Amino acid sequence: MPRALVFLFIIGAIPWAIATWWEMHRSHGPRERAWVGRASFTLWLFLLLGTILFFQLAARGQFFALPVFIVGGLGARYSLRRVRARIRMEEGDPLSRARRLN
Repeated sequence: MPRALVFLFIIGAIPWAIATWWEMHRSHGPRERAWVGRASFTLWLFLLLGTILFFQLAARGQFFALPVFIVGGLGARYSLRRVRARIRMEEGDPLSRARRLN
């Protein structure tokens, strides 16, 4: 199973990298672009670790852990969208980009 798991993550890394590149391309500013890269890497790392831990559990543990992973994934998606919207709002505000005049 571990070999198949590594193989699936290698295969899954290709579309994930393309989607990350596309989202970085669609970004509205350097701050949002950097955030997209950091968020994508962090999610990929947590997904890898979570999957490894999930398969280390017994069948009964997987039954109870699956809803936790689903709720955690949906919560991460919701919070990431909120953060991205906040960054876009802050970058779109002309006063936040203005220099101070002392």
